[in-house]
Amino acid sequence: MQQKTLLLRAVFLGGMVLIAAGVVLPLGWTITHNLMGLTAGAAAGGVCLLAAWIALFLVEPHRKPEDMLALVLMGIVIRMGIPLIAALAVFFQRGPLADAGFLYYLIVFYLVTLSTETFLSLPIEKKVPPANDIVG
Repeated sequence: MQQKTLLLRAVFLGGMVLIAAGVVLPLGWTITHNLMGLTAGAAAGGVCLLAAWIALFLVEPHRKPEDMLALVLMGIVIRMGIPLIAALAVFFQRGPLADAGFLYYLIVFYLVTLSTETFLSLPIEKKVPPANDIVG
């Protein structure tokens, strides 16, 4: 999947978040039995997906083995910074999203987007031509 186009990898990332939402949101509904739990879950999924998409697009020029440090640092700052800011805002606001479990949903979706986006951002492997069997 790392060899595919950036757009196809972004669609794959979105699909993974939709699959996670299909599992997590019904569980949240059964626990909370209200619409705010679904809203909190959808908001958390959206925040994590946005952060992962931004990281995926910004690290694209650095998908070379010699740029691994830049790739990792940029990915960490973006992928972790945006959800952290959202978590702090919801936590300190202490509104209905916080009461509905936004922070718990954020942890679940963060792990999904972290693993998927990291996999999709791995450096492109260079194809090495086969060595000659004839020595001489």
